[in-house]
Amino acid sequence: MTIGNKNIIDVTMLTDEQQLGEVVVVGYGTQSRGLMTTSVSKLDGKILDNIPYANIGSAFQGTLPGVRVQSTSGQPGALPRIIIRGGTSINSPDGSTPLYIIDGIQRTEMNDVNAADIESVQVLKDAAATSIYGSRGSNGVVIITTKSGKAGKTVVSYNLNVSAAQTGRLYDLATAREFIYFQRRGLAESAKNVPSVAAQLTQAMAGGIGNDLTNNTPYTPMYLSPENEYKLQEGWETMPDPLDPTKTIIFKGTDFQDKIFRTALSMDHSLSISGGTDKSTFSLGLGYLDNEGVAIQTDYKRYSFNANGNIKINDKIQIGGRATYTYSPSQSVPSEGTVFKNDIATSPVTKYTFEDGSLAPGRLVSQGNPVYYISIYDRKNVRTTASVSVDCEWEIISSLKFSPQISFFQTRQDIRSFTRAYLDGPTTPNNTRSASASATNNMTLQMNGVLSYVKSLANKHNLDARAGYEYYGNMSESLSAAGQGAATDNIPTLNASASPSSVSGSESKYVIIGYFARINYDFDHKYLLSLNARFDGASPLGDNKKWGFFPGISVGWNLHQEPFWESIIPIISQLKPRASYGVNGNISNLGAYAAQGTYAVGSRYNSMAAITNTVLANQNLQWEQAKTLDFGIDLGLIDNRFNIVFDYYNRITDNLLATLALPYSTGFSGITTNMGSLQNRGFELELNTQILPKALPFQWNLSINTAKVKNKILKLPDNGVENNRSGGYYIWDPKRNDYGWFGGLQEGGTIGDLFAYKQIGIYATDEDAAADPVIDTLVPLANKTKTGGDVKWLDSDNNGKIEATDRVYVGNQYPKWTGGFSNYFSYKNLSLSCRMDYTLGHTIYYETGARLLGNFSGQAGLSAEINKSWQNPGDITDIPKYYWADQNQKSNLYRGNSRYYQKGDFLSIREVTISYTIPSQLVSKLKISSLRVNLTGNNLHYFTKYQGLNPEDGGTDNGRYPLPRTLFMGLHLSF
Repeated sequence: MTIGNKNIIDVTMLTDEQQLGEVVVVGYGTQSRGLMTTSVSKLDGKILDNIPYANIGSAFQGTLPGVRVQSTSGQPGALPRIIIRGGTSINSPDGSTPLYIIDGIQRTEMNDVNAADIESVQVLKDAAATSIYGSRGSNGVVIITTKSGKAGKTVVSYNLNVSAAQTGRLYDLATAREFIYFQRRGLAESAKNVPSVAAQLTQAMAGGIGNDLTNNTPYTPMYLSPENEYKLQEGWETMPDPLDPTKTIIFKGTDFQDKIFRTALSMDHSLSISGGTDKSTFSLGLGYLDNEGVAIQTDYKRYSFNANGNIKINDKIQIGGRATYTYSPSQSVPSEGTVFKNDIATSPVTKYTFEDGSLAPGRLVSQGNPVYYISIYDRKNVRTTASVSVDCEWEIISSLKFSPQISFFQTRQDIRSFTRAYLDGPTTPNNTRSASASATNNMTLQMNGVLSYVKSLANKHNLDARAGYEYYGNMSESLSAAGQGAATDNIPTLNASASPSSVSGSESKYVIIGYFARINYDFDHKYLLSLNARFDGASPLGDNKKWGFFPGISVGWNLHQEPFWESIIPIISQLKPRASYGVNGNISNLGAYAAQGTYAVGSRYNSMAAITNTVLANQNLQWEQAKTLDFGIDLGLIDNRFNIVFDYYNRITDNLLATLALPYSTGFSGITTNMGSLQNRGFELELNTQILPKALPFQWNLSINTAKVKNKILKLPDNGVENNRSGGYYIWDPKRNDYGWFGGLQEGGTIGDLFAYKQIGIYATDEDAAADPVIDTLVPLANKTKTGGDVKWLDSDNNGKIEATDRVYVGNQYPKWTGGFSNYFSYKNLSLSCRMDYTLGHTIYYETGARLLGNFSGQAGLSAEINKSWQNPGDITDIPKYYWADQNQKSNLYRGNSRYYQKGDFLSIREVTISYTIPSQLVSKLKISSLRVNLTGNNLHYFTKYQGLNPEDGGTDNGRYPLPRTLFMGLHLSF
């Protein structure tokens, strides 16, 4: 080839840093993956393609190593819990939420972000990566960048997702027939120990036959008579009385789970328009989500608006701006615990309606008909968010830029609640008509300026230096009031209340000022060094402790760039060991005036207005500091078709912010202070593979990740007791053959340990029980005698008595292992993806299950497992004999039985999607550039031995909104 008058052209190809890997957004800038020396995970964009996430945190489940995501409630719009590397809090590890950076704006959550607007999601995990955010980054940082316009043709895109959802799991409850059988037998059995209980057998109770067809009784069981036999024509049933088979009981059963749950239909629309020229670009996004809940009268709607633009003033200056707005009304049940434990598990013989067709309340409104309970509440909950930001990039000279940004972010929550007049039981009217209203307004002003210098010398020395200043000011306002005594149910607002009962208001503000700097240096893309530093001052801290310094350093070595590695590259195409150390500050759970103390006003003393000191001042309150050492390795095999990322970390958090309990004589329950040290250590492993060669039309990509974390309390304030313990249990320790304190908070211990009495069997006969010399001192009756069907407990100290010291360790409420698997298959225009995630190591106290077998409230429904309970001498089972109100009898279940402390381990089929892109030649005639359809299943199944509705959250299960199983159909098109 001849060019001009030359036949030979010498071409020198410069190294393109972008070819070293994907570009990742980090603090105040971006960095090539190949040059990174810190621990950062990036969300695979394909995960957001097909699902209309009400909260995009759900997309993190099982996809980001070291990021624990738990869907704790199926309530539409509910925020999943996100904890990175176990969190830093000693009192509430589940409260250690990360910092969210959305288009440069710092926020505490992200539930109002439309998934269709998102360009990329990164999670910064180690301290060297997050230290540039100083006081805000100790619990990790989630950086979200929304879509921007690009120069070229204007693109119009529209996404539609329609879904149907049902409850994934429900309680397996006894039928009405089974309930009557066991309830009457249990009452008779209990009457042997407490004779007064026998009266219930003839009264208007769940197990009694004193009910009738009037509105005066809450239940249906009664003896068959000429007056009620016509009910048999209306679907009522009969059965012989278990206590007197010569008599017939007539009854009507109701499945209250069927009454409260439904097939929920939802719809999500997203419209975006973007484009621009070399001088200016723009992007506009509109969204509407109507997310119906699987429980009646629950829903979540979201109207979203996102606009941004960028204008190039000249070759040196460009200005950008963004504006977002969301309006999110929602409806929820008044109390998840009441509805999803007490009410849907109410006795199946409770009247659903009276004879006149009106809803019946049941025995009590809080332990009766859930449909009635929900119907008496009129609630309104509206949340709005708005943000505006303006940024600029000024190239002062070649390689030197100044980038200022100013933003305003506001959230407002308006809540109104009204309780109509109701029946608290069939014959007890309540006309209080309580009403309340509240408005909370939170406003944040943020300003920062970043000076950046990017320079490459001799194509070997590459420098990226940044320095900046940041101001973060927050102001919060709230007003609330309550009243009662409205004359009618038709006016739910406060002005109808005849008697005001309370009014309150508050205002608070705090400021954080920071100075930060970062230097990234590499030599020939081989030897990598990064230095971070942040100097923060925060108004909530003590006068002499407001400022903190938070440095970070990380190094890496791209071994595969070395000349001696060339012969190995076909097998090991990338190898980068790296290490980092950094310090983070934290005040995330600290009140605005924690150091200064707070006072309550509005009370009266001697008929005069009074001011009360409610929180003690502590001017020595200082920064919580988390110091993290991280060792990692990035490994690529076979032309990077197999990529492995491994991290081991050890984080020690000192000066933990917590509440120190004070003696009652002080008049205060506690004081906020810095107390002790906590260690979190663990590892993370991520594997991304392209199983088949790129040249093949059929492709299979597999991603696997796993992470383990363990916490240990290193130091607590000196309180004069062993290990400076607070809380816990004094129990027998077989390892040292002596008693000791376990659980609670103590040096050398872990957070979240659970203890219970160990069930080792069920006495098969009265003789077996009598032959056991161990005395159960925890039986609440004067007579401690055990009989067939009672629990045989472990006498751990072998002292012949069952007492509080016999508790044993039954697990920990926090998981140790999290991870997931993602498979992505594609052939031409057809693709199939499957995403699974798992969590291991957490224990759940299935209190609802124990309650459904022990009937602690006396009139609740029973678990279907009651059929496996001990019923006759010689029965071999692990479920004890049924007593009415177990806590008043032998406390076989109520005391905390190890059988109901169950492993929450699970493997979830989280998402399966089949997608097809219509060939362009078929849609181009319609002026459509691309058209894709998909069918997706979400939360399809949990493989778990946990018997409750939701295995994801450890600790005590007191009733939870069940997670929905959802089927989506999607349409995605662009013009």
